[in-house]
Amino acid sequence: MGKQSMGTPMQNFPYRTDNKLYRLQTGQTPVVRPKIHNEYGIDGYPNGMNAVVCVISYTGYDMEDASIINKSAHERGYGYGTVYKGEWVDLSVYRRKGEGISHFFGFSSPNSLDIKLAEKAWDRAKEKLDKDGLPKVGVRLNTGDPMYAYVDDVTGVVKVAPYKGMEIAYVDQVLLVGKLINFSITGGDSETEPLQKIHIKLRIPRPPIIGDKFSSRHGQKGVISQKWPTIDMPFSESGIVPDVIINPHAFPSRMTIGMFIESLAGKSGALQGKPKDSTPFQFDEDHPPSDYFGQELAAAGFNYYGNEPMYSGVTGQEFKADIYIGIVYYQRLRHMVSDKYQVRTTGPVHNLTQQPIKGRKRAGGIRFGEMERDSLLAHGVSFLLQDRLMNCSDYSRCHVCSYCGSILSPFAQVVSTSEITSSIITCQLCDATDGIRTIAIPYVFRYLCTELVSMNVRLKLSIK
Repeated sequence: MGKQSMGTPMQNFPYRTDNKLYRLQTGQTPVVRPKIHNEYGIDGYPNGMNAVVCVISYTGYDMEDASIINKSAHERGYGYGTVYKGEWVDLSVYRRKGEGISHFFGFSSPNSLDIKLAEKAWDRAKEKLDKDGLPKVGVRLNTGDPMYAYVDDVTGVVKVAPYKGMEIAYVDQVLLVGKLINFSITGGDSETEPLQKIHIKLRIPRPPIIGDKFSSRHGQKGVISQKWPTIDMPFSESGIVPDVIINPHAFPSRMTIGMFIESLAGKSGALQGKPKDSTPFQFDEDHPPSDYFGQELAAAGFNYYGNEPMYSGVTGQEFKADIYIGIVYYQRLRHMVSDKYQVRTTGPVHNLTQQPIKGRKRAGGIRFGEMERDSLLAHGVSFLLQDRLMNCSDYSRCHVCSYCGSILSPFAQVVSTSEITSSIITCQLCDATDGIRTIAIPYVFRYLCTELVSMNVRLKLSIK
C-alpha cells in the first residue's frame, strides 16, 4: 500500500517537472514506528495521518471494507492531497523546416503590424493571462479558460490555447525554457533566442470525497463511503470521537493482527506523549505486546485490552458491547474517484462503425462485451439489451425490400413532373417500389452486409 500512497515523495517540488505528482498536504509522523524510522529520516517524508480508529458495525455504510470518516476530521484537513500536473508547450513544432522562427508567445510578434487584432485577443484573455501570453501564477483555471497565447508572425493571427482538463486547477508555476546563444564568461550582454518552450505546472486540490481509497499500514484498504456528522458519531466516556470507523468483519479472514497491536500501541503512545517502537521480533509468546501495551493503558486509567464503553451519537445510549478504539496510522492512496469515473450520454462516435469511441479522456463509452450480454440474457431484460447495444450505441434506420430481403438494393430515384420533383425508393433488384419497408437496425449490421457483399455473400432479411 505504501507504494500506492499519496505521501511526500520528495522535498524539491518547485524544481521538478513531472507529468503527474501526488502530494499529501497534512502528513504526520506516526506514533508507532520502528527504530530505523529515525535513522532513515522518514519524518521528513510523511506518508499518512494518525487517526482515532473505532472498530464497530455502525450505520451500514461500513460494509464490505468501506469506512466512514468523521466530517469534522475531514474539515480539519484529514487526508487532504494535491495532484500536480505538468504540461510542456513547444512552439517550435509549428516551425517549417529550414525557415526562421515564426511563432512567438504573447499577443503581438516582433515583426507584426496588426496590433488591433492583438489588442482584441488581449482584452478577452487578460483575466487569466499576462501580456507575454503566459498564464498568471496562482490563477484559477476552469475547462475552456485561456491557458496561454501565441501569435503567428506570418498571418498575424493570435491563437489562445484553452485549458482542456475536466477539473479546476491552479497555475502553480511557469518555467521558461530557452538557451543563450553567445554566452559570455565575463558577464557581458548575452544574446538570447526568442522564447519557444515553456513548462506549466498545474496544482489540482484533491480533498477526500466519497469513493476515495485509504489504507492502514497492514493492508486494510477500503473506500470512504460517508463523511458522517460528528454529532451522530459514537463517542467514548472521555469524550473521544473517532476519525475513522472500520467494520470488524475486515479482520477475521485477513488476520491483520498487527493493526490491533498498532491500535493499542498508538493509544498508549498518545497518552504518554511519546512514539512506540514497532521493530519486528521485539516480543514473543512469553512476553506478548498485548500485555506490554495493556499494562501501559491500565496505568493511564484505560481498559487493559483497548476496549471502551461507547455511546451512540444518535440515541445517546451505551452500546451493549465495549468497542475497540485506538490510534492507527492511515495513508491515503492515489486511487481516486475523480480519476476513474466515466460518464457518457452522447458523444463522439467511430466513423466506420458509428459506435461510441473508447477512452475516458475522449468522452468515450464503456465496452459492453459478450459476457455482459450473456448476463443480461440470463436475466431476461431484453429491452435493456436493446437500449445498450442499439439505442445508445449505433441506432440507424434503413430501407429494406420485402421481396428480395436486401438492405443494399433500395435506392432513391428522382422523379420529375412538370410541377414537382420528388424521390421514390425503388429496389434495384426487383424494380419494385411497393415492397419497400423502413426498419431500425444497428449501423454496424449494415457495415457487415457491405463486407459480405464484397465477398459475394448475399444476406437476406425476412420481413413479415
